[in-house]
Parts: sequence; structure tokens; C-alpha cells
Amino acid sequence: MSSAIPAPIQTLLDLFTTSLADVRFADVDGQTLGRCAAEVESAAEAVAVAQAALDAARELLQQKHEVLLQRSQCALAYARVYAEGDDALSSQLDGVSLPRSTRRPRAVEGLVLSPEPQPTPRPRGRPRKARVAEPIVEALVLPGE
Repeated sequence: MSSAIPAPIQTLLDLFTTSLADVRFADVDGQTLGRCAAEVESAAEAVAVAQAALDAARELLQQKHEVLLQRSQCALAYARVYAEGDDALSSQLDGVSLPRSTRRPRAVEGLVLSPEPQPTPRPRGRPRKARVAEPIVEALVLPGE
């Protein structure tokens, strides 16, 4: 974790613990600066802890929103099927426009949503004719000819 104390102030703090350790100006000395720096570090640590908690809470909120959206999309689909004979209800449902889900759907009660395996494509057209080896015709040379 990087220090919450800026580099120039850290340099001054180092000077007040070494070369200026015995020097005191009105209400400022090495001990006073050290206490203030410790308070800054403590406050920065509290901010880091709070930020981590906030990030976790935001992630949880996002997950809950996603679950609500998926359930709402399912409910809307069911309601549209239910309202097929009721024009008034169908028109009300047509006014509902839900956003698309940002995440892939998960397995629902043991049902795993995965694409069906696609069959391998068959070759198109007629099969090629097998090439028959052509006989090699050699000229026979008879002796004495």
C-alpha cells in the first residue's frame, strides 16, 4: 500500500526526525508532525477499509439487480403468454420494456442451459469417383527388330 503522506511532506518529516530533531518552532516540532502523519495514515487506512466494504456492497447490489432483472424477464414472458386472450392486459404488458441482462443465465433448478451440439456438416454434392490407376503401356521392343 502506498503511503497517504505525499513525498515532499515525508521528506520534511524525515528531516524533523534526523537533522531537525531538536528544533521546535512555536507549535511545530518533529513529534507534532509525527502525530499528524500517524493520524493521516490511520484515516487513510479507515478509508481503504470503507472503500473495500463499499466495493463489496456495490458488487452484491449488482448481483441482486441482475437476479431481479432475470426474474422480471421470466415473469414478463409468462405474463405475455397468460394474457394472449386478454387484449387490455396484453396492451399493458406491451408497454413494459425490460433491459437486456448483462450476464449469462445460470443453471435453473438443475437445468443447465447450454447450446445443443451441432452435427458435423455433411459434404455437399456427389462423392468423387475413385481414380483407377491407368495401366502403363510400355512398348515392347523385341530383340532383333
